[in-house]
Amino acid sequence: MKNMSDYISIIIPCFNEEKRILETLKTLFAFCKGNFEKFEIIFVDDGSTDQTWGIVGSEFYDSPFFKTIRLNKNRGKGYAVREGMLKALGQYQFFTDADLPYGTECFLQALNILKRSDCDIVTGARDLSESRDMAQSDKGRKIASRFFSSIVNILLNIHIKDTQCGFKGFNANCAKELFGRSKINSFAFDVELFVLARKSGFVIEKMPVTLLKSKHSKVKLGHDPFLMLIDILKLWFLTNSP
Repeated sequence: MKNMSDYISIIIPCFNEEKRILETLKTLFAFCKGNFEKFEIIFVDDGSTDQTWGIVGSEFYDSPFFKTIRLNKNRGKGYAVREGMLKALGQYQFFTDADLPYGTECFLQALNILKRSDCDIVTGARDLSESRDMAQSDKGRKIASRFFSSIVNILLNIHIKDTQCGFKGFNANCAKELFGRSKINSFAFDVELFVLARKSGFVIEKMPVTLLKSKHSKVKLGHDPFLMLIDILKLWFLTNSP
């Protein structure tokens, strides 16, 4: 049964995803069409150098349910998500990764939490006991994620163990304020959102997720964690400045 009263925005940031983006957007469109009377899917091409933009444009450019945004160069996931969020019109706004790693039912679960509780943000949390890893994620990435989360909690006092889960939802007012103020363009942008949310008094609720896919992650273990750590140190400096 469609939820006719809710306007949903889903942002998909994307960089060089020619092999899987079409399947993702078709799956997402079918899901939204079956569950929501009013929705928009916002595809943000973060300066892809393969055929991603052409594939999406040929399929969805004229669709009233799609907004397509192309950045002139690769600016980073945080920048791409922010561009999509600032153009979103839905009452409830979500972002997830280009391969739908947590499927589509997570949108309904998060929407129910946003509607029935007083929270402003719902974030997927792979550390919750109810969460499942069906993709058998790489152990090295799990260790790196735990280490990163520990550093974040120590320096920034954010009591969210899984800051980097690629699924988050917001009510429109919260999204407008947070993404209007955020500055970080890299993968550490999630952490900045939590810092800004805490300062603004927004309520965050965690929800369990089932990881279905984990291949082809864009995070490079030898390079990106170092850059993310630099961003965390910048956030620490800003939050502790007089």
